[in-house]
Amino acid sequence: MDMNLGIQINKELIGNLLILLAERCKPLYHTKMMKLLFLIDQKATLEKGAPLTWLEYKAWKRGPVSQDLFYSKNEGHNKFSNYVHFDKKDKHNSVLVRPIRDFDDSEFSEWDLEIIEKVLSVYGQKTADELIQVTHEKDSLWYKTISKSGVKFSTDNQTSDEVLNFLELIDDDGFKKSIYFSTLENLELKSTLK
Repeated sequence: MDMNLGIQINKELIGNLLILLAERCKPLYHTKMMKLLFLIDQKATLEKGAPLTWLEYKAWKRGPVSQDLFYSKNEGHNKFSNYVHFDKKDKHNSVLVRPIRDFDDSEFSEWDLEIIEKVLSVYGQKTADELIQVTHEKDSLWYKTISKSGVKFSTDNQTSDEVLNFLELIDDDGFKKSIYFSTLENLELKSTLK
């Protein structure tokens, strides 16, 4: 999959999802935002066979990270500047996510909105550190990815290039795998038409 396929095709959807998260999880900090996005994509894959955003997540020390969103907090790199602003707010360099326009649900199906609600009802009030613990659980995709690849994190090494493969979540479900591949094929086709 093209590294930026989610951003190329789903930028409007992702931007509006960021707005929704920032409105519903006040205050929403950058790390919590990234964990919630991952958990939404994971839930969508488990329930309907394909992630919602199609962002690529890598296994970093603090859990799954979309590099596109991680670096968006840096000045001049916000790919979602029409949707949210990232404000450095305190001495710990925490970054607050602030919506700059109203949420628009036109990119979302009813099923998408239900999945988002399910994730927010379970995880929306948790802290970033609590969400990091959730994504690090022994049966998590992050844990399986770093275990399989042998990644070792340290003070000097906080990142890896290991991509979390959502297909592993549905490996034993042929129907959901067919949905995954047909959705991916459709997105790749759309990307060539842009």
